[in-house]
Amino acid sequence: MRYSKLLATLPVMFCVLSVPAPAQEAARCLDSKLFLETGTLEKIVRHPEAVIEEGGAFWENEPAMVHVKGWSEGTGVRIPYMRWWTRVGQMAELSEEERSDHPLLLMTDSIVAMKDDFLINAVPHLCSFLPEHIDFSIPVYFTAFVPPRSFVSGGIVINVSASYWKENVENILNNLTHEIFHVGYSHMRRERTEVALEDEQLYGMLDYLQNEGMATYVGYEAVSLFPAPDEVDYHLLEDPKDVTRLLEEVNNLFAAVGTVSGEELQRLSWRKGVTDRGYYIVGAHMAQTIDSNLGRAALIGTIAEGPLSFVRTYNSLVSSDMRVHIPVIDAETGETSSVLE
Repeated sequence: MRYSKLLATLPVMFCVLSVPAPAQEAARCLDSKLFLETGTLEKIVRHPEAVIEEGGAFWENEPAMVHVKGWSEGTGVRIPYMRWWTRVGQMAELSEEERSDHPLLLMTDSIVAMKDDFLINAVPHLCSFLPEHIDFSIPVYFTAFVPPRSFVSGGIVINVSASYWKENVENILNNLTHEIFHVGYSHMRRERTEVALEDEQLYGMLDYLQNEGMATYVGYEAVSLFPAPDEVDYHLLEDPKDVTRLLEEVNNLFAAVGTVSGEELQRLSWRKGVTDRGYYIVGAHMAQTIDSNLGRAALIGTIAEGPLSFVRTYNSLVSSDMRVHIPVIDAETGETSSVLE
């Protein structure tokens, strides 16, 4: 259907910045719910004059905007406030009729109308990738004109105006499965059984690889439910040359551990892992390989154990030239070895 889209204490910035712990009495995964919050977007589109009058308080009081500010602080990506206010001003120049029929509202209204059907299909799909006790219930906030197209930070935030969606609601619905998976994965961090690496930055990078990779694979496997013809990541995942190219980039990134400063490694991690999609495509390929060869239970088992298990399990299934190499430098000898082979 078309219409006219961190953990601040760690050096690597996670897509899931903060997700509330599920309540003690939380039901099983299949009982998870979504709470769609459209108020912020409706104010921007229907009542832009009021937003302008409210000024900076709008960014302080609206949950969606508060989360965007948190995303900016966590990732280090600047919010172009002047451009944002310009866009709101342009919205104020439209007539009430033009605002009521605006594509941003039409797209959001469609998503709200499709909520029940979405949950009927999405919840079983998502729960097939998570332990059955995980409850991923969470609010979903809709906004516009902000830098990220979607993220999770206390709630899922969808930037309906992102050009990436190409005004296609199905692209957004598919992406929503990606973001919801992050919620379940975040809860599982509290239950990991593996011993984390002493190098917190390296362990964070591995966590990012598993988290974004599995979320991408979950979305890719959902295309029969929610087609996403414009999702670039899926085209990359289907091309062996792109997978091999990005695997080399990810291995080059890990090879830099211990050879550059933590700050430089953070920049490299963001560029190669996020901007260039290395974490997403390589991690999705790893999840797909485990799922295809060992089955879904084994894939879920790597979530329960942690990212070291994810990499080790994948490496056990592929030839040496397709493995993920994690160098570890011995503090006494200076010799380099791999912790996961």
